[in-house]
Amino acid sequence: MAKICMAGAGSVIETAEYIKKEMLERGGISPELKDEVRHIQDGVGIDLIVFERYYMRNGSYASLTVAITGDDEAVYVDGIGAGGGGGIFNISWGSETDFTDLLAEILEERGFKALAEEEH
Repeated sequence: MAKICMAGAGSVIETAEYIKKEMLERGGISPELKDEVRHIQDGVGIDLIVFERYYMRNGSYASLTVAITGDDEAVYVDGIGAGGGGGIFNISWGSETDFTDLLAEILEERGFKALAEEEH
């Protein structure tokens, strides 16, 4: 498993739409958007997105679950990559880390900064 915690400016909806667009357009084999749940009330919201991607190097799928929380001023994004283990020894070869690294790269381009676990 691999995870990231990042914070930035914007809104939950704007950030979620940006992440989906960028995730689905990048890389040789784009991930698949599996599902999304969004709740917004009184300017505060949460958006939960699940992506899945096939990794040929280990012959299995990895998932990326992205939670976007915040209001119209500050947004927090948490990403957890899981799975990707394949074969007889269930070795992931870092596929879940590749998935979270892609999310971090996308967010950094938008000005998001990594948070220490204790801060979040």
